[in-house]
Amino acid sequence: MRNVKKNRGFTLVEIMIVVTIIGLLATISLPVFKQVGLKARGTAFLNDGRVFSEAFHRYAQEHGEFPRNQRNRENFPAAMEGYISYDQWVRTTPFGGKYSWDDYRRANRSGHGGAIMILKGTFKMKDIRQIDSWFDDGNIKTGVIQVRSGGATVYYMLEDK
Repeated sequence: MRNVKKNRGFTLVEIMIVVTIIGLLATISLPVFKQVGLKARGTAFLNDGRVFSEAFHRYAQEHGEFPRNQRNRENFPAAMEGYISYDQWVRTTPFGGKYSWDDYRRANRSGHGGAIMILKGTFKMKDIRQIDSWFDDGNIKTGVIQVRSGGATVYYMLEDK
């Protein structure tokens, strides 16, 4: 006597149910993954800002003021050699673009302060607002994280002295 085995596969309905469940799970989880990625980029930006801020403040403590702007502001601030790693400064930021320094002496004319900028970034304003609400004061015009130049430049502000 022969033993006949039936090969039973999944029915079309069963496959459709599984595909639908996987689609629903993907739809629910995608925004969560985007938020996690945004939070990670925000944390990386703030970490870079803190490292650079500490270096600029050390320079200001030793020299009595922050370094002057460069002629070409996308260049590494020459005065900061020995305070900041060149490779760390010129690499692409978590939001695209490059870091730059602005001592804004001409803007406020009294005292001195400065800001680390992201030039030519690929950020979205809604993302910067979200990061500001997570890590700062929730207002992109005040606090440590600010947006200026009509929304084209993100600043990590160092305090005025």
